[in-house]
Amino acid sequence: MPPHPTLFARQPIHGRDLRVCGYELLFRAPQADSAQFADATAATADVITRAMLDVGFDALVSEHKAWINVGRDFLVRRAFEALPAERVVLEVLESVRDEPEVLAALHEARAGGFAIALDDFEVQPDTAALVELSDFIKLDCLGRSAEEARSRFLGLSKSGRVLLAEKVESREMVDACASGGAELFQGYFLTRPESVKGAEVRSDRLRLLQVIGELNSAEVTIQRVAEIVQLDVSLSYRLLRYANSAGIGRSRVFEHVRDAITMLGLDRVRAVATLMILGSLSTKPPELARIALIRARYCQLLGSMRSGDPQKHFVAGLFSVLDAFLDESMGNVIAKLPLDAEITAALLERRGELGEALGATIACERAEWNRALLDGVDVDELGGAYVAALAWADKMQSAVETS
Repeated sequence: MPPHPTLFARQPIHGRDLRVCGYELLFRAPQADSAQFADATAATADVITRAMLDVGFDALVSEHKAWINVGRDFLVRRAFEALPAERVVLEVLESVRDEPEVLAALHEARAGGFAIALDDFEVQPDTAALVELSDFIKLDCLGRSAEEARSRFLGLSKSGRVLLAEKVESREMVDACASGGAELFQGYFLTRPESVKGAEVRSDRLRLLQVIGELNSAEVTIQRVAEIVQLDVSLSYRLLRYANSAGIGRSRVFEHVRDAITMLGLDRVRAVATLMILGSLSTKPPELARIALIRARYCQLLGSMRSGDPQKHFVAGLFSVLDAFLDESMGNVIAKLPLDAEITAALLERRGELGEALGATIACERAEWNRALLDGVDVDELGGAYVAALAWADKMQSAVETS
């Protein structure tokens, strides 16, 4: 156990098709507002050690590569030699300069099979030589207009490196950066609606939204869920396939929706059915559904730790991305759902016990640890719950996608 608890977050890296192709692992000391450490090498070594030994790369990043921030000392000390080169992208911090010791270390890292990324890169006299030893260049888009960002990418488009746009917060920015040559994207754009299209949720979505609301009601019973599911032939078929999938680990073959629901349990069926319905409403990338599941499970775990209502916490997390799924304002969406005042207050204003848990969940997702800490939940529990939520969500989505 380290002297100070550590917390993880992961941020997805998307290709032009908006499918995930890697995750940046983020680490913060819970007492710090940002990634400031007395010994950056020790901090990086700590996150790597815990990722490899305590959690495992598969649990944190699945089959994708882990992008890990590294500073000058980490490189010069050759600390990367303990890492599996095929699983890691070394993300060189913007503070690193192209001094001889650094260049020699990067040569060795590349010879050992590591991919190299330059984080928040700016071309300067003492950084230019780093470009030749890199595979990826990341440019920060925060606070820039779409045209400014596009111009920056155009300026590096002939470098021969794969360009990544980071801190991207809108689809407009994704498109602008792509037109300038960016091939990879990182930021919160997936969790925001692309545009608010009007005052009302479209009528063709209204019935399905009402079904989602009823499925996630605290009073709903197995019998009522079975009735709801059986009204939709496609949903019934997919739920039975899900229940019978190898990922569930059951040898029995289910032929009736009620039996499958009884075996799976209401919480799992609510989540699966909600994702299947949302998938029919939206063409959003699969990662948005994964984010919804992570938030739902994490909120639920935090609620249990604080003796709150686990189901209400689950719903708050699950519904926190409805606006992004539907490209409608959250107010418009919530107005059409039969939700109680506590969940509504959490979703719209982050008020109440549910709002605190949802706010902490989103802060943890973004590695904003000073906002993530909750009364009644210690740091080790917070980190353990996050890892558990990742594993649960990945397993759930894998089964849904194959159903």
